[in-house]
Amino acid sequence: MALVRQGIADVFIYLTRLADKLGVDIEAAVLAKIAENEKKYPVELAKDNATKYSKR
Repeated sequence: MALVRQGIADVFIYLTRLADKLGVDIEAAVLAKIAENEKKYPVELAKDNATKYSKR
């Protein structure tokens, strides 16, 4: 588990530095992506189902 934590920390550090260099607001990007996913995968159609809802 320690290796997983270290790997996640490495990725987080890299992404934080990359976002800073590119002028990307990470929080705004994450919130926008969550909103996009909510539209694309509505909870009532996607929750507890591995089959893509548009293929049912």
